[in-house]
Amino acid sequence: MVATQPRLATMTAPASTSATSTSADLRAVVDAIMAGFAQVPDDGWARPAHGLEWDCRDTASHLMDDFAFYAMNLASREVHTDDYVPFLDPPPWQPGSPSSALWPDPAGGTATIVHCVDAAGGLLVAVTATAPPGHIGYHGRGNADASGFAAMGIVEGAAHAWDVLTAHEIPFRVEDGVCERVLNRLFPGAVRTGDGWQDFLTATGRTEATRNEKWTWDSSVRDSYGD
Repeated sequence: MVATQPRLATMTAPASTSATSTSADLRAVVDAIMAGFAQVPDDGWARPAHGLEWDCRDTASHLMDDFAFYAMNLASREVHTDDYVPFLDPPPWQPGSPSSALWPDPAGGTATIVHCVDAAGGLLVAVTATAPPGHIGYHGRGNADASGFAAMGIVEGAAHAWDVLTAHEIPFRVEDGVCERVLNRLFPGAVRTGDGWQDFLTATGRTEATRNEKWTWDSSVRDSYGD
């Protein structure tokens, strides 16, 4: 049998005239994550994620949990700006795992994880696509509108997909325009070099120079988000 190189898990986002993130950007990123995760072997999810203490299953579960909770924080008809939706965190499914409400069944292998990413990611896509203009939800780094929650979903999804797929030597990147809109929305002070994906990795502490640096974003609603 001839060995083949893993195909690049990349994405093509619809053209956008927005200066900030959209639900269409998020949908494209979720699709790219699914394509990348589909290449991970069933027995590969216990491997440590690149640069993290979590394994790949923990990391995938964490990004799904973010998708779902971001959706719930924005979806509430009544605006809550003082705390997250008050669900109790369940205990970790195994020692050392993050606290998460969403755990793909380990017996299901890769197909189950891809299915769960599709479901949780699709939930956030739908909520950010249909939220009324000006509607906001709580986040500890700044209460956000639909563009903010779409951008946060892209950050958590793309960064942690990169952690998982890099551990398996599966190439992954997000289209530069999508990265630039995320930086406009969440990282207004980020360095720009013209390489949107590299700038995204730098802003999220995923380069050799920034791996051990603390990083955060500003998800609050602002008057301007760049060009």
